[in-house]
Amino acid sequence: MALLDLVTLPVRLTVAATSTTLALGRLVAPDGPVRRENGYGDRLMLLIGEGGAVERLNRVLSDPRGPMHLVNTITSLLDQQRPLGRALAPGGTLDRLLDDDGAVLRMLAEGGTLDRVLASGGAVDRLLEEDGPLDRLVADDGPLERLLSQEGALDRITRSGGVLDRLLEDGGLLDRLLSEAGFVDKLTAEGGTLDQLVELGRTLERMQPRITELLALIPDLHESVDTLNRSVGPLSDLANRIPGGRRRPALEA
Repeated sequence: MALLDLVTLPVRLTVAATSTTLALGRLVAPDGPVRRENGYGDRLMLLIGEGGAVERLNRVLSDPRGPMHLVNTITSLLDQQRPLGRALAPGGTLDRLLDDDGAVLRMLAEGGTLDRVLASGGAVDRLLEEDGPLDRLVADDGPLERLLSQEGALDRITRSGGVLDRLLEDGGLLDRLLSEAGFVDKLTAEGGTLDQLVELGRTLERMQPRITELLALIPDLHESVDTLNRSVGPLSDLANRIPGGRRRPALEA
C-alpha cells in the first residue's frame, strides 16, 4: 500500500497543483470574487486604499483637535492631581457624598432636606399653593408678564438699539471699560485706583489708634470749653462796669 502511494504521489501532486491553479484563476478572474465589482479587492481597497478607512483613521488620530485630543483632555482632567480626579478617586469627594453617612443619603433620608422640602406644607406646597409665589409670578400683569411684554424690561434690553446693543456696540460702554487705558486698566494697573484704595485702607488702619485717642479726648475738650465760657462771662460783665471801659461818644463839632 505504501509502495502504491509512493508511485501515485507525482500524479496526486500534479492534480493538486492543477486544482489550486484553476481555483486561483477562478478567484482572480475578471468576474471572480476578487476582481469583480464590489468584490473582495474593492472591499480591501476601501480599507487600505487611498482615502480608505485606515487612512481616515490615521488622519483622525493625528488631528490635534480630534478625538484623541478629547481623550487626552479627559485623561488629564481625571488625573488624581487635578480637582476632578481627586473628587472621583477612591475615598474622594464623590465617595464621601455617597457613603452610608454621606450628604446625599442624609438629604434623601426620612426627615432629610428633600423630605422636608416635599412634605405636606413644605416649601414645594407653599410655592405651588393657590395665590402662592408661583401664581403671583405668572399671573396676568405679574412680574413675568411685565418682563416679557412688548415694551417690557426684556424687550427694551434686547431690541435693536436697546440696552444690549448700546452696551456691545463699537465704542460702547463695554469697549470703553475694556479698552487700553480704559476704566478696567486704570482700576487694576500697578499704582492704579485699586492699589490706591488698598494703600488708603492701610493708611486708615495706621490712623485708627490716633483717631480713637482723639475721640476719647472730645468729652474732656467739651468740658474745658464749657468751663472757659463760664469763666469769661463774669469777666465780661466786670469789664462793662469799669468806667471808661465803654467807648465814649464822639464830640460834636
